[in-house]
Amino acid sequence: MSFSRFDIAIAGDSLAAQMAAALLAKQGRRVIRLTTAGHHDPWQHASLFLDKLLDTLGGQASRRANQPFQVLAPRGRVTIQPEMPLVDELTREFGSDSVPVIALLDHLEQLGRLLEEVLWEHGGLPGGGVREAATWRWRCLRRKLPPVMLSGSLTKRLQAMAEPAAEWLRDLFQGLALQPLAALTMADGALLWAHARRPSGVAGAALRQLLQQRFEQFHGVEISLASLAALEHRDSLWSGTRHDGGTFQAGQLVLGDLDLELPGRGFPHPHQPLTPPQHLVTSPLDDQLSPLLAERVIAGGPLPMRLAMTTAAHGTVAHISTSVIADEAQIRSQLEPVLPFARYTLEHQHHGRSSVRLADPSSTALPIGKVPFRLGSHLWCADETRLLPQLGSGGAALLAWTLARQLDTSSQARHRRA
Repeated sequence: MSFSRFDIAIAGDSLAAQMAAALLAKQGRRVIRLTTAGHHDPWQHASLFLDKLLDTLGGQASRRANQPFQVLAPRGRVTIQPEMPLVDELTREFGSDSVPVIALLDHLEQLGRLLEEVLWEHGGLPGGGVREAATWRWRCLRRKLPPVMLSGSLTKRLQAMAEPAAEWLRDLFQGLALQPLAALTMADGALLWAHARRPSGVAGAALRQLLQQRFEQFHGVEISLASLAALEHRDSLWSGTRHDGGTFQAGQLVLGDLDLELPGRGFPHPHQPLTPPQHLVTSPLDDQLSPLLAERVIAGGPLPMRLAMTTAAHGTVAHISTSVIADEAQIRSQLEPVLPFARYTLEHQHHGRSSVRLADPSSTALPIGKVPFRLGSHLWCADETRLLPQLGSGGAALLAWTLARQLDTSSQARHRRA
């Protein structure tokens, strides 16, 4: 029988959980990961926090130029080239109606970059407590970012615009966020568009490999969640027992997937305002793709939907993501303009979720200053698909940095008391 003591236990394989584990291990925290078989969206959002993570972990080999993507709306088709002006493309598609579109996108890009700088200066998302809330509000106001503006509805900014330009903008932001436009705040739209316009990006497979290598390099420990027989919180510690009789203790527990069936009781879930993304994959599409089609495409229509093409030994497939549980006929109908005349089958990519509820149509994203990543005493959340589903991998990196700051501080305080 073996016994081990850790500062932090992380259960689940969300992208934020893997990022936080690597960052905390590099900071010298003793970390154990309880792993599952996680699924990750191949469409990676660039972000300031993702760039900082690669700098910190020495991930230069994981970088690549931010790839172009297409927005194929029913009445407008535009290719987004990072660092390239959109004026000519938008003017060609929408004529004089493009003027307010260009003005809004320029405003959102500047707003998003400024908001990321404030978040970085703050150390990530604001935590609980009156003092930190006041500090966050002061930082925002100092940069002329009043919280009421950040939490305002993105939909209202499109209401005065003419169709089909407004339709194209709806499809753009619904595809980036995988959420209905009505659910998005101005802060969401600003961050998403700033991410889309960043010159640098990251290769998804290379990122996951980097996180695993750095976690192991900094002496992180990994066991299968299936090997865990019991997990309970007592005497301010999390105690785990394995089926082979081995035990461990950790001062903090991080849930990287809120739908995990942990062998314990009483794990609270935070408010879930939005539906987590759903993922499907096609059968091989070789010789059925237009040479004019980009590797990443937002498919316009009633469902928030996007595609990412990947090529492996078995051929080229399209990974399809949407936030709405729709029948196959609806999905195929919206894919028709992207994959005309293509023959393929669709397979759901499960994320280990036993049940996923649809968000209420009136639900909106939580304000960026009120994301509930702390679930209780010694219990945290690193499931970006529940807390920040609208921000993708950019939200995962933001959440990971936040938890790395909060948990490193908590661990240091525990050591001082000991």
